[in-house]
Amino acid sequence: MGLLKSNVYAATDALNCDEGVKFFSEKAKDSETSMAEVYFFIRRPISEKYKYIFKRLARQSILKTSLKITSKGIRGNFKKVVPNYRIGTPEFDIDETIQHNPLNIYKKTLTYKDIFGIQRKKQKRNIVMILDTSGSMYGKLLLNAALTTSVLAYNMDKERYGIILFNSTAMILKKIDENKPVIKIIDEILDSEAVGFTNINIGLEMGLKELNKIKEKTRHNFGILISDGNYNRGNDPIESAKRYPKLHVIAIPAENDAERGIDTCREIARVGQGKFLAVNDYKEIPRALIELLSQT
Repeated sequence: MGLLKSNVYAATDALNCDEGVKFFSEKAKDSETSMAEVYFFIRRPISEKYKYIFKRLARQSILKTSLKITSKGIRGNFKKVVPNYRIGTPEFDIDETIQHNPLNIYKKTLTYKDIFGIQRKKQKRNIVMILDTSGSMYGKLLLNAALTTSVLAYNMDKERYGIILFNSTAMILKKIDENKPVIKIIDEILDSEAVGFTNINIGLEMGLKELNKIKEKTRHNFGILISDGNYNRGNDPIESAKRYPKLHVIAIPAENDAERGIDTCREIARVGQGKFLAVNDYKEIPRALIELLSQT
């Protein structure tokens, strides 16, 4: 432990100067999340003078990476077939057109009014994401919490989403009916600590309260739990999971008793009538989220 602390302070001393900032800035142009990893490594001992600069660079790398991930994802769209095709509509439905106008096609007298077009509209979803930030996760999960939250914010543009962080207790990072800039959300995560024990139930309870603020009941209201499933405080989360309209789970690999944690996550998804996704590494979480959002 003493050697590790010495290495941390040695690295901090090397970066705690104008030359260090310049080096860090150059690296930030080429690398991505590693810049945020360095920030979590040095943020405590670094001076306030340079902490703001490193924090800004870490935030930029998170935003850049999340934009890349989001651009590869598929947003929740539904397809509607409509008669009277209009010029400018990007798609038309050939099967519907043939079915309704076989004679006009045979006579070669088909007009725009006979063609059935396709309109794609974005599904309005209401989502609460519940993130585990307990002490066992530490900096790895805080980094991916920032990245995952950023991915959610970009993917849920003009839709409603809330964010809950939990460990021994729970806190609302973003209310479901709140307009909060993604930059501010990321900064608050970069300043937060992974502390305490793990109380999944308290996170689910708070998430459910946020989701229940939305009065219209549709199949697009759901929660997403991201956790290793190893709770050691609070009530059994299964009962709370049952009360969700739908609850999906992304299971994180646990460092201890991983099998028990995975089983708990799988059971939460089952009773919550949601999807279950397991990742092998923390860095897979944002892409797992994109996969989940593309299916809902």
